[in-house]
Amino acid sequence: MRPEERLPDCYRKDQESNNVKILELGRLAAEQLRTDIQAVLESLDLGHATGKTLDLYGDMLGQRRGLLNDEQYRYMLLSKIGRNTVQGDYNSIMATLVLMFGSQMGDITLDDLEVEEEERPCVVKLTKFPVQILISAGFSSRQAVAMIESLLPICVTLAADNFEGTFEFAESVGVYDELAGYGNVEQTIGGYLGLYLGDDDKIPVLPI
Repeated sequence: MRPEERLPDCYRKDQESNNVKILELGRLAAEQLRTDIQAVLESLDLGHATGKTLDLYGDMLGQRRGLLNDEQYRYMLLSKIGRNTVQGDYNSIMATLVLMFGSQMGDITLDDLEVEEEERPCVVKLTKFPVQILISAGFSSRQAVAMIESLLPICVTLAADNFEGTFEFAESVGVYDELAGYGNVEQTIGGYLGLYLGDDDKIPVLPI
């Protein structure tokens, strides 16, 4: 029911009347207030916060923004939270990585790397990582590795030289998988190619 329909019949209710115009102003003000309240509530969620609100989260966590945009800075804040809460064991690290990158268990894998103990003791290898995270957020491969490495215990080092893709050819004609096959123009479906850790030393260092 429109607001003017609640008026007694002795009042004008047509769209050109002052009554309707005043009630419409009240409706728009109430709608804007509800929008503002919803925005405040969403700002409590780090996944929806933007701009200055993210900066306030950064101040509380002691994480500098640097030149990062909102999406990149959000990952850095999640990484900072992870460094403060991770327990140092494999399950805790993996749970933090899954939460930080919004992925699923199995999308990221860390395996023990067999090396000479005298060379690099306690080394883990990043064997699988969702490359689309790098593409959507605008991180370089080295920046992603730096974030992951920051979650590991001090005595553990990370080895990473490539990220596994999901693109696959079908085993038979007429078979298609939206998660692993060819993509569409909008790139909303389809698998992605792997990525070798490139020579991106010129990429700015993250403010970790």
